Amino acid sequence: MSSPVLFVSLRADNERNSVLKKVKKMTGQLLDKRLNSGDLVAVKLHFGERGNHGFIQPVFLRYIVEEVKERGGKPFLTDTNTLYTGFRHNAVDHLETATFHGFHYATVPAPLIIADGLRGSDYSEIEINQKLFKKVKIASAVHEADFLLVVTHVKGHVEAGLGGSIKNIGMGCVARSGKQMQHGETFIPDPDPQKCIGCRRCITHCPTQALSLDKNHKAKVQKDLCIGCAECVVYCPTGAIAISWTSSASLLQERMVEHAFGVLKDKMTKCLFINFLTDISPDCDCCDWHDASLVPDIGILGSHDLVAIDLASADLINRSIGLRDSSLSHAFQGGQDKFLDVHPIANWRTQIDYAQSIGLGSTDYSLKEVK
Repeated sequence: MSSPVLFVSLRADNERNSVLKKVKKMTGQLLDKRLNSGDLVAVKLHFGERGNHGFIQPVFLRYIVEEVKERGGKPFLTDTNTLYTGFRHNAVDHLETATFHGFHYATVPAPLIIADGLRGSDYSEIEINQKLFKKVKIASAVHEADFLLVVTHVKGHVEAGLGGSIKNIGMGCVARSGKQMQHGETFIPDPDPQKCIGCRRCITHCPTQALSLDKNHKAKVQKDLCIGCAECVVYCPTGAIAISWTSSASLLQERMVEHAFGVLKDKMTKCLFINFLTDISPDCDCCDWHDASLVPDIGILGSHDLVAIDLASADLINRSIGLRDSSLSHAFQGGQDKFLDVHPIANWRTQIDYAQSIGLGSTDYSLKEVK
């Protein structure tokens, strides 16, 4: 039997069929018979890096949270601290960034809790006994919550290819040390001195001080300090740091999926996923900028099946016509893979297939529109 994936169209012509109300209705349908009164509900989202504007608007979270509260749940908004330096590296900066982007009690009636604590060291070690990991480090507030409601802005990602719900929990619900375990040995940066302008952005954003400038003011890497987080790739303005890997993008995705397994180990019947297919950018909301959309806005999906919702998201995006004024180079026709176009060495399908193989969901899905 195929997994149902609900679809909310962005079309509306009156107050009764507004997108906000349809999202609230879809949330209620997915919560039905799964949420118990009094459940502590972790609403996992991404508050966006300072300078980014692609994150989901707080008003949508308000409608989702209100539906949870009307059904007796006790929701809180949550995310985890980042591995790299920036404005979400610790809970103080993270909460200030969330407020700066409009996430606070006045706009969304739920408290904000950074799930892995002040410095990213508050976690529960969960036994999973999978191919790559026997145990994983899951952020305490996520693990201890009774229910997990994941709200995801779907976009591209430099290493995962696709940034959907799998990444939102597999990377986004783990402690900083868990993120490092996923990124470790993923790649070794090899700065091109011909392209390097000595701007130091890679050095500023390197969490382990593995990068420095040589006597010619060109970036160089100390390989024994590198953890393979790829922040230097993201922040280099000239493309001087390219990823030198073969199958390691696939390895990172498998590590990410196994962490997602740890997140859902005791929550397979106490979770739901909502994917926003809007403002679909090539890069993660962790970047301190936001590029133009790859395709026109599509809609909003909801499901209990982690694999089905991410595959449905990717399918709908890839079936769309690509926008010319975007980072796409050739995949402008419907049916062409937009994610492989912008991130050709990161095949997003790896995470989908591996997640299905370890029991996190199904690639057999059916779409149903919420009216």
